Amino acid sequence: MKEDSTKLKNEVDMIKDMLTFIDASVDSEALNDYTIRYTKQYIPEDILAEREERVYVQEELIKKYSSSLICIRVNYPGVIKNDYVSIGIMKILCDMVIREFRNHILYKKFNITAEGPIFTLVVDELAMDIKNRTVGIEENHPLGRFVDIDVYDKYNRSLSRKDLGLDRRSCYICDNYAHICVRQRQHSEKEIKDFIKNSYKSFL
Repeated sequence: MKEDSTKLKNEVDMIKDMLTFIDASVDSEALNDYTIRYTKQYIPEDILAEREERVYVQEELIKKYSSSLICIRVNYPGVIKNDYVSIGIMKILCDMVIREFRNHILYKKFNITAEGPIFTLVVDELAMDIKNRTVGIEENHPLGRFVDIDVYDKYNRSLSRKDLGLDRRSCYICDNYAHICVRQRQHSEKEIKDFIKNSYKSFL
């Protein structure tokens, strides 16, 4: 019990560090709200509902700022997507993205949802240029393959790797295309999570 309590405290401290890192106001009430969402046992319906909510919020942000939007999510399998690994990966990659676009960020927000940790930015740059640079992060950072960095232009059009003339992403574990492995369930949830956790620990 004591070990579980210490583990949760360490993970909540990671969330607090993340919130402080992106200049969010962190009071005890806000941190408690994040902790509740972090420890909640979600079900598949929660993921679908929060995905719809996220899409709506993104559309409203694009309308408000009339600029490009970046949404970063961790590619974590299963229904429970919030743990020290997904939060840790998010913090590391968010640091890179913030530094990459630091002089052009109009809005930024970190959130914990049924979809896992999510970081949203509105950036005053051309979406195609943003996509080119974020794909570079996905391809070249050791943890980049574990996140999806989605980019939308000011008309809410999602840009794909195909728009840059690039091939689809490959699987973490084998050389097959990732979408084929997902569709055919080539790898178990445990196999994928263990691979991500070991890669994260090796990076640290």
